[in-house]
Amino acid sequence: MKVAPDWQTLLFVPVGADRHLASALRHGPDAIILDLEDAIAMDIKPAARKKLAASQRAVQDAGIACIVRVNSALAAMVEDLAAADPEHLDAVLVPKCDNPRPLENAAELIGSEARLIALIETPSALANLDLIASVSSVVGLLLGSEDYSAALGIDPDEGGLDFLAAAIGVTCAAHDLLPIGFPGSLANFGDLDRYGSQIDRGRRLGMRAVAGIHPAQLPIIREKLAPRASEIAWAQRVLEAAGELESQGQAVVASEGGMVDAPVIARARRILRTAGR
Repeated sequence: MKVAPDWQTLLFVPVGADRHLASALRHGPDAIILDLEDAIAMDIKPAARKKLAASQRAVQDAGIACIVRVNSALAAMVEDLAAADPEHLDAVLVPKCDNPRPLENAAELIGSEARLIALIETPSALANLDLIASVSSVVGLLLGSEDYSAALGIDPDEGGLDFLAAAIGVTCAAHDLLPIGFPGSLANFGDLDRYGSQIDRGRRLGMRAVAGIHPAQLPIIREKLAPRASEIAWAQRVLEAAGELESQGQAVVASEGGMVDAPVIARARRILRTAGR
């Protein structure tokens, strides 16, 4: 089992879009997703692959994690990964993960050190979330809001993605993976207030990271995923109570008008770890 990465902000950049990559590097997300799939037209994919390795090196030289989104068709995936520099690759984002097979294909092509993120973007993937999350190379699940909404024939901004976001949050918690995304349109950078409220909702459903498509989205992602001052204060009080609990040899202690036990302490520690970023 791979260790889930501690990323909050991820940014898609089409491979070969040098100006966009330079902007992404300046804004410093936790990870950059170099996209060889939807962002690249079929006729220019060969040219994009020739630029992939240099782009990977530029990302990692900037101290940013490098993810490559490959194509789902096996022949194209083979070409994508043959063009990638494994020495400058933190993870591979695998699209169209209706079942574990695309992930197993990617793992076989990369080798045992692969770290994979499964893109959950079809209704059939929902029924297989546990199988997908059980693939040993998988470190995260990413909610693909646009394709999933298109398959259902719904507007991604009107609440239809809440169930999927919650399911991804629960599955990732069960498998210790990184849940990425939020219940709304990934493409929305014109209305940042709405975008922020959707990230807020995703956070309440268990999502812990967001992949954006524009640098303007990064400050909103950071703000909305950061613990509130009230949460930090609560966590500090819980850990003070936990110290008292330990000194008295107790498993449970009353504090804040409620009970403090191991799950409450674990939540408090997670809040403070996140705040420490």
